[in-house]
Amino acid sequence: MVDKGKRAILVGGGPLHEGMLRTELMAGYGLLVAVDGGGQPLVDLGYQPQVLVGDFDSLPPAYRAALVEKGVELLAYPAEKDWTDLEIALDYLCAKGYGQLVVFGALGGRLDHTMANLSLLYIRRRQGHQLVLIGAEQAVTLLTAEETIRIFPFPGGHFSLLPFPAAATGVRIRNAKYLLDQAFLELGSTRGVHNEFLTGPAEVSLDSGSVLVIVEGLQGWPGRNFLFQRLPKTK
Repeated sequence: MVDKGKRAILVGGGPLHEGMLRTELMAGYGLLVAVDGGGQPLVDLGYQPQVLVGDFDSLPPAYRAALVEKGVELLAYPAEKDWTDLEIALDYLCAKGYGQLVVFGALGGRLDHTMANLSLLYIRRRQGHQLVLIGAEQAVTLLTAEETIRIFPFPGGHFSLLPFPAAATGVRIRNAKYLLDQAFLELGSTRGVHNEFLTGPAEVSLDSGSVLVIVEGLQGWPGRNFLFQRLPKTK
């Protein structure tokens, strides 16, 4: 059963926004999971995960040995398998009921992994989980018709909406430079690319389908509010 109050942080081996990672770690979590090579930056930043997952093709052996020696739970898998390390880690957390999943190091590396990670947003949202992927310069989450999302502004930041995995209808954007009201976003259209913040958070909602909410320019993030806030849907 999904518990939306249970929050886990996962760290993978892709590009990281270290400032945001530190802020989210200090904000608290129920479980901290290192996904293969993600164990190295966690150790280097002075944090110890409770669980280490992967086939360990990217984590230096010395880091793995040190974490195991400290009592970190090890979930080891063969290199030749049908799932990525991140999907296995998410399965583990979802089985334990974690409803909020924040994944660092999941964007901006290999394109095939990035695309696969975006698809994980869709399947996990269908299962009731709230998943956010954060790279060094971007953050992405999936918005459905069940809620409204606020996107908090920061200097140099901008955001885009891309329908995924199909069209989205009734799309509304409030408090941003480019507004939408009951818009139709078709898969393959670039209409939702690059919007700009005004004062205060932008708000996005839709009537059906789902959209990727992509925030860019994280180098200007000031280290205060998290990027996204989910709210009950309003008309």
